[in-house]
Amino acid sequence: DMWEHAFYLQYKNVKADYVTAFWNIVNWSDVAERFAKASAK
Repeated sequence: DMWEHAFYLQYKNVKADYVTAFWNIVNWSDVAERFAKASAK
């Protein structure tokens, strides 16, 4: 959600920092596992 209510209080108007923080919380092991399962079908 890129609307101001999602990031403004913590990141002010620095959307790039918000996006970076978002990608840092992604569980990449889970993503890889789900992708592998989906690709095998």
